[in-house]
Amino acid sequence: MLVPPIIPAVMGRMRPVEREYVGAAWPAGPLPSWDDSSSEQVMRRNWPLVEARIAGKKDLTVLPYRSDERDLTAHNMLMTFLYVMARASHGKDQLSVLDWGGMLGHYALVARRMLPEVTFDYLVKEQPTNCRLGRELNPTVAFVDSDDECFTRRYDVVFASGAVHYVQDWRAMVARLAGSAESWLIINALPVVYSVPGFVVVQRLWSAGYQGEFYSNIVNHDDVLAEVARHGFVLERELMSWGPVHYRGAPEHPVGAGYLFRRR
Repeated sequence: MLVPPIIPAVMGRMRPVEREYVGAAWPAGPLPSWDDSSSEQVMRRNWPLVEARIAGKKDLTVLPYRSDERDLTAHNMLMTFLYVMARASHGKDQLSVLDWGGMLGHYALVARRMLPEVTFDYLVKEQPTNCRLGRELNPTVAFVDSDDECFTRRYDVVFASGAVHYVQDWRAMVARLAGSAESWLIINALPVVYSVPGFVVVQRLWSAGYQGEFYSNIVNHDDVLAEVARHGFVLERELMSWGPVHYRGAPEHPVGAGYLFRRR
């Protein structure tokens, strides 16, 4: 109470912004990843609320990294996922799913809760910290922390939500995801731009409780479609998770797009 109001305001201005343009390419050298202690703390704190919301009958508006308020983006992401699962399971009573970058496996709980007539063979590929936490908090779901392990087979559906853009070589990752998709590939919650080439940004998500800096691709819309088409898929439907997000200095502010592809 004794600190003059101007001091916190000045310190806030001196702190780097949470979302900022980096350039056309990733910085050189080792970079931080999502596999850190602050990520674990945030999701451990939020998990009871997420699990309770999925098990109940209220709207699906929470995610493991944010559950303190009803979130329309979460609703868009989860209902998009359910649309795809319903479409892919038509005429089937079993469905195999690879959820690449699936955090604590909350999508698996949503699928089983909302589509109880389908048996899901569900695998989450995640960072080691998230795998350990997921096995502890969500033991009905299988987790692996190795790409080599998850890409040894094919799945009816390969699903990557809010994940591919954190891989420096996103094109190589799309190739691996497509190679494991028997019928359906969904890339969702991908930050895209439409009128400029792709670029790189940095996220400092301190307001959500994370302590690190996370680098991310912002991908050009046409580049996504062309890259996936190279691997034998056709676009079935474009989707949307969130509207434009401001990154300081960016030539265009990305939206959170999604794409459902079907193998030819």
